[in-house]
Amino acid sequence: MRTWVKVTIAGAAIVVLAVIALTGAGAYYFFRHLNRNQATEVVARREFDEIHARYAGRPPLVEIVDLKAADVRVNRLVHPQGRRGETLKILSWDPDKQELLRADLPLWLTQFSSVNLFSHLGVMPSKFRLTAEDLRQYGPGVVVDYRPPGAAFVLMWIE
Repeated sequence: MRTWVKVTIAGAAIVVLAVIALTGAGAYYFFRHLNRNQATEVVARREFDEIHARYAGRPPLVEIVDLKAADVRVNRLVHPQGRRGETLKILSWDPDKQELLRADLPLWLTQFSSVNLFSHLGVMPSKFRLTAEDLRQYGPGVVVDYRPPGAAFVLMWIE
């Protein structure tokens, strides 16, 4: 076998192992920082509203108008004071289990998400492109708030 073939195969193997390691590290970090609590809908709505009150006056980074029609709008805004985000926080309430989930992710970890990678490669349709840098520039604020009737509520914000 030629040397360049061996080097190419070895390089590809290293890339695959690196992706697997990053995925594993990201999953480990996410599940380590995942918090589950029982909560009623009233408690969940109160927590969602408190977060919204903290960031009142700014539109969310991602607005989901109609998910079935794929009407999703990305507002690529820069924080008015130039502040940059550091942590992506997720709050979700499941009405079936009456369970409130909380998770924190450092924004640097979003660099390895499929949305970020596909956005950089131009694979994602332009209206869905969202990079880790878009999140950082948006700064502290609500990223997405999705509350369909009768389904799980999801709120993501940046601090």
